[in-house]
Amino acid sequence: MLNEKPDTESKVQIGQLIKEQFLQSELSIEKFASAIGCNRDNVYDIFRRERINTDQLLKISKILKFDFFKTYSEQINNEVMTQIHIIINIPKEEMEKGNICEYCKRNNNHKAKSEI
Repeated sequence: MLNEKPDTESKVQIGQLIKEQFLQSELSIEKFASAIGCNRDNVYDIFRRERINTDQLLKISKILKFDFFKTYSEQINNEVMTQIHIIINIPKEEMEKGNICEYCKRNNNHKAKSEI
């Protein structure tokens, strides 16, 4: 069973990521605030957040031309791959090569979907 407990070390610091992308943009804080429909104080609050509404994140992604959702997808993928490594003990080198099924077949760990 996959570990569903949040990993605080690998947690996405979304506010910090938004701030970093904002600082690379040429927008003023006022223009950015106006574009996302809030005021300056709210923007600074967003920069400190650990969580954000997906609708707001989508709007920010479009304005800053950066896919913040990809960051979450990469984190999920890394966590799943780590769990696979732990559960069936696949060497990390094989995982990095993308040879999970080939490794399992070679080592008789491969099960058909109906067996899982």
